[in-house]
Amino acid sequence: MPTNAALPTVAELGGVPLLSGCDPRRLAQLAQSLRLRFFAKGETVLAQGEAGQDLYFLLSGQLLANRYSIDGQEVGYRRLVAPTHFGELSALDGAPRSINVTAATDARVATMSHADFGALLEAEPRLARQLLIELAGRVRELSDRLFEAGTVDTRGRVAAQIVRIAVAAGATEDGVALFPAPTHAELAAMVGGTRETVTRSLSQLADAGVLVKEGRRIVIRQFDALMALSGG
Repeated sequence: MPTNAALPTVAELGGVPLLSGCDPRRLAQLAQSLRLRFFAKGETVLAQGEAGQDLYFLLSGQLLANRYSIDGQEVGYRRLVAPTHFGELSALDGAPRSINVTAATDARVATMSHADFGALLEAEPRLARQLLIELAGRVRELSDRLFEAGTVDTRGRVAAQIVRIAVAAGATEDGVALFPAPTHAELAAMVGGTRETVTRSLSQLADAGVLVKEGRRIVIRQFDALMALSGG
């Protein structure tokens, strides 16, 4: 079960992109109102459909956001890598949580109450603008993924997901390694396939010479070729 711990530091909060422009004095005030929690790998942080309007800040570790279809199929949404925030949709509109969030690794998470989040948005117009920009980017990303699901085969979708992870990590050169890379099961959830089809797709990408899978590492040998196989 998650446990409480000491307050997050100003440096940790300042490392979250959404909060990076806040005055350190305001961050110090925020730290006093936040609750820091620890989640072990595999634990549930949020559950789809549950009530709650808190905003969450991931300070360390990685999380996986997903949903389940009516027949129980897991459909991946995105991987969250510290430092970042999540839970903003329910914090904004008050609706139940739209996704499940589980700990892909051990993780430290700070929670902000709905009231404190509203006060922060009113006091920091720059933060509200940054949040709108991030939400617009999310809409564009989901539009791309919807297009891929209808037009690109599993190998191409796996390539596209690896490209996204590499770009997010700033690793867009030949020879870079992604670690820890998503497991086959995680990739299957992210691209809407099965673990078997993902394994076969990774083997095909390796046979093509564009990457190599070494345990939890993926080494990209030819980034431009991987991009081309992803459909651009």
